[in-house]
Amino acid sequence: MFHTKKKSILPYFLVAPVCLVLLLFSYLPFPYTLYLSLNTVTPITGEMEFVGLDNFRMILKDGNFWESMRNTGYFVVAATAAVIILGVLTALVLNSKIKGTNLYMTILFIPWIVSDVVAGFSWKWLLNADFGILNYLFEPLGLKPSNLITQPELAMIAVIIVTVWKMLAYSTILLLAGLQNVSKDLLEAAKLDGCSGWQAFWYITFPIFSPILLVTVLLDMINFISQSGMILVLTNGGPLRSTETLALYLYKEAFANFHLTNASAISMALAVINIAVVVIYFIANRQSRKLVG
Repeated sequence: MFHTKKKSILPYFLVAPVCLVLLLFSYLPFPYTLYLSLNTVTPITGEMEFVGLDNFRMILKDGNFWESMRNTGYFVVAATAAVIILGVLTALVLNSKIKGTNLYMTILFIPWIVSDVVAGFSWKWLLNADFGILNYLFEPLGLKPSNLITQPELAMIAVIIVTVWKMLAYSTILLLAGLQNVSKDLLEAAKLDGCSGWQAFWYITFPIFSPILLVTVLLDMINFISQSGMILVLTNGGPLRSTETLALYLYKEAFANFHLTNASAISMALAVINIAVVVIYFIANRQSRKLVG
């Protein structure tokens, strides 16, 4: 009897640390952030005063907020499209059982395990205008890679390149798992029926692994919407705010300008954007299941 009781409690005991971490760092901060967004703080005394939606009205009138929104939209759409296209192509190559797959996977995963700060500093040194190694490598071609982080019209391209370089392995492994769910027998039967490689992919492979594709797009978009650390190190939102995303704008408002209530309102806006992305995912997933069915 005692053994049975102990065994029944064990699963709850094992998941308790994870639940505690989620409670402390994910669930409890949300209502407190919402509370802060509806109040204003007196700098000297720290007293709270309820102001309702004034903080939201303030950020909606702030030109920097809308500029950060535009930067975020450009960054998220471009980075997601690039990493998904490259991820699908890489997953298809790795799924074809080429020689040295394990070596290629190892090389591919090196950027992913590097922290955002390390990745940002590494690329900042590589693209340095004075002694960046990429300038020396591309000088014979008449190219100057350092322009990517020194010119406002090119800086976001640098951020997207570094982001794709780092996150490609994450997307590839998810897409590769989806491709491996496709039955080899179906592909062989399609080949015997005279289907070309593209036809087999479009009519057999794609419908089967499209749910994994949608999940990958969702996770990538959420990751990119919240991206701030690597951009902070690489460009600090510059030059001229050209790479300042909403998450980075939130960080600066909270920890540089100490406008905690404004930052809380911005974080609520980020939460709404993430929720909207999830809702769109569920709608798209439902439609894809209808098409497959």
